[in-house]
Amino acid sequence: MTELTTNIHSSIFGEIPTSELLSIAFEKKKNYFGNTITYSPKVFIPLTTMCRDSCAYCTFVKSPKEGGTYLNEEEVITIASAGNEAGCYEALFTLGDKPELKWDYALNQLNKLGFSSTHEYLIHSMKQVNQNFNLFPHANPGLMSLEEIKDLKQHSPSGGVMIESFSKNIYEKGSAHYKTESKYIDLRLETLNNAYEVKYPVTTGLLLGLTTTKEEIVNDISNLISLMSKNSAIQEVILQNFRAKKNTLMKNSSEITNDLFLRIIATTRIYAPSHISIQVPPNLSPDINIFLKSGINDLGGISPLTIDWVNPDHLWPNINKLQSDISNSDQVMKKRLPVYPEFIKKEWLNSKIFEKVNNIIDTDGYPKEHNEQ
Repeated sequence: MTELTTNIHSSIFGEIPTSELLSIAFEKKKNYFGNTITYSPKVFIPLTTMCRDSCAYCTFVKSPKEGGTYLNEEEVITIASAGNEAGCYEALFTLGDKPELKWDYALNQLNKLGFSSTHEYLIHSMKQVNQNFNLFPHANPGLMSLEEIKDLKQHSPSGGVMIESFSKNIYEKGSAHYKTESKYIDLRLETLNNAYEVKYPVTTGLLLGLTTTKEEIVNDISNLISLMSKNSAIQEVILQNFRAKKNTLMKNSSEITNDLFLRIIATTRIYAPSHISIQVPPNLSPDINIFLKSGINDLGGISPLTIDWVNPDHLWPNINKLQSDISNSDQVMKKRLPVYPEFIKKEWLNSKIFEKVNNIIDTDGYPKEHNEQ
């Protein structure tokens, strides 16, 4: 074990009481982020529900026989317009990874829309949304080459590349990522490195519960912290708790306990670089209150219009109640853009995106209007 791995293991599985661990993490969070907890008002744009992968926990992806398809341009604009009217700042493009590599039907659908690849259609759609609305596209398209990330940077301030786990055991038959080539960890790390080379701010993170042994959990957190320290393009990590979904191969799989989840969050905050945001999705836990002083500083995207297309059984929390809960924890809820204040710099953003961002932010890097006090 390295010193970091030893410390991570001791922090998560040692004898220090959870309450004490949370207190240490909360103090570190306050030292950098103060009493602020942010969220991104967003609208989901499910560009395509088809994907070349078949993750064992996913309900978003549909094959052509199951109704998998692409949104057309009019549908994209209609959703974006509604999000713009509702005061959203983020247009989250949710989509499978290059389904045309698996399905001829997907390629035929793209051709009918006038495009030769999902990437080409994504870039076109992001451009339309960016140019016509006060929205900022943010996409999670899976694996991306250097050139593909350069394309995204022209029309969006940030993107997402989830790791989910560093363990290679989940590629085995019957496991979460069996026959899901785009989820191979080496390829994911290559995409994150491409973002670093392009200077494109990215969100990454883990799906906690895919691995269950102490060794795997410690390995995941240790590797994530090492990655954060090496890759300066990472603006945020999502620590997402796996939720078993009906009609999936993992429908009967166990979920992580709240106590273990809290200890993982706190440990990540304690050992991660101070400036990196840590997010916990607020709709995946029965009581988000227990996480508000765990070291997190962000609750991710919350939509006033669209469901969580990735976790459709879990409704968004009521914003007014969430604001009240955060206030009761002696913290303040603020809206943010999909790019964090620390990355609103010319070196990280396309010049036109940089100008658009600066037209709507205050001196702290948050939207000027409508922030809760």
